[in-house]
Amino acid sequence: MLFLSSLLCVLLCIKTAQAAECGSCVDPHAVPNTYVVKTYHESEEHVENPHRGFVLQLVSKHSQPKPLTKAYLDYLREHDGLSMIWRTFMPDTFVTSPLSEEYLNQVRHDLEVLASASFTAIIRFEYIFEHREPPPYGDASKNIVLHHISQLKPIFHQYERVITAIEAGFIGAWGEWFYTDYFGMPKPYLHEAHYEPTTGLTEKALRDRKDVLLALLNAAPKSIQVELRYVAQKMYLMGTTPTTFQDVQRGTDRARTGHHNDCFLSSDTDVGTYRNKAAEYPYLAKDTRYCVIGGETCRVTTNHRHECPTATKEMAMFHWTWLNEGFDEDIYKVWKQQGCYADVHKRLGYRLTITKAILPKSTRVNDNLCFHLEFRNSGYAAPVKHLKFYFILKSTSGSQHYAAQVTGVDVRDWQPGYTHTVVSSVHLSHVHEGQYKVLVSLSDPLMGDRADYNVLLATTGVPLYTQGLNDLGHTITVSGQHTASAGCASISAWKPPAHGHYSRVFKGSFH
Repeated sequence: MLFLSSLLCVLLCIKTAQAAECGSCVDPHAVPNTYVVKTYHESEEHVENPHRGFVLQLVSKHSQPKPLTKAYLDYLREHDGLSMIWRTFMPDTFVTSPLSEEYLNQVRHDLEVLASASFTAIIRFEYIFEHREPPPYGDASKNIVLHHISQLKPIFHQYERVITAIEAGFIGAWGEWFYTDYFGMPKPYLHEAHYEPTTGLTEKALRDRKDVLLALLNAAPKSIQVELRYVAQKMYLMGTTPTTFQDVQRGTDRARTGHHNDCFLSSDTDVGTYRNKAAEYPYLAKDTRYCVIGGETCRVTTNHRHECPTATKEMAMFHWTWLNEGFDEDIYKVWKQQGCYADVHKRLGYRLTITKAILPKSTRVNDNLCFHLEFRNSGYAAPVKHLKFYFILKSTSGSQHYAAQVTGVDVRDWQPGYTHTVVSSVHLSHVHEGQYKVLVSLSDPLMGDRADYNVLLATTGVPLYTQGLNDLGHTITVSGQHTASAGCASISAWKPPAHGHYSRVFKGSFH
């Protein structure tokens, strides 16, 4: 613990030193009387933020299309507190042929509707939504799958802003990489001749599966992860070293390969999700610090594994970002009876709060304004997407905003349970005399002009819901003229996003 404390102190000193290069910054341990120290408290609100939370699986077959509508998504937001869905596309009539332009337009339509309703989505493509016995199961060959992925690539890029992650899909019944005609069936035992022992698959099946995974990773923009169904297969295909933050920053294939578990808590092995828990549990706990995981439960157990104590422990341990609220409803009835369902609703994915701010009471035009902000993440996971962090001054006598992007802040490393400090200075060369409220903005680079996609802090009295901004509850007086200047980034005129259309807080019942 002493080593960790010393390391945290060194890191804080480094951040402070970086700020000091463009003007002296406040020492959080000896705050002068020219500064104010504000403390904050986490709210109890169910704040709706993008790319996290409960979802509902909505399936659309080409043979029986069910196009999304904004009215239905608005209903889900109001009645269930959802702002993300699990969209399952089924090109079931194209198992042996290229996707038609008409079908591709159906996919585009649904993603456009998601954007119009300020939703995000996990998406999956699959050819069959049932388990057929005896085989053939009815999925597509490798060549067809790869061609379909190449056809979908422009759509992935066009709608990058609303796609949280893409499930590997395509292979087998339900796109779960099992019950497949072309990609090999895993053997249930760890050691059988001609089968790779950790996955139960032949080397050829593993090569073919990797080709599909790599095709999806290459087709998707760098900001989008691809989720795999089985932990052992990622460990084999991407190596047994868990993803690091350096991998995230470099955008490696390992960092862009996440996980989905479609039978969470539903047996001791989650119905075959794990083949060797002794190796896979510790790997998954580390890998999901940076790689998205989501999925669904599928049945109650006989040993209480599905109940709140185990459920919440494992969602925290494995950093769950999303969960299908529609399946299994019997498990969710237990969670509601035992009292953890509402807490899971708040904590899936990230839940960011500000805990402390050290800000000046006054400053001068052309001076450097130093600030020290501390944040916590009380969710299960770090944010999936990179966000821009803006420090903002808003005039109290008008609508003028001034802002500077704070570089070096990457919320994808804001792990749950830690304090995350933002220390910086901005130069007030363009600011006029007056009084200014202090705000912060966390915005998706692709959606910075949409308030409904900005991240709100789950802190009492802080969120400006329809504006998508966060008010730190402090006013700074800017007066006079400072004669010296320094090399800090200048704060400049800034246009806030247009007001959103939604309340951003779910106020319904979970009973």
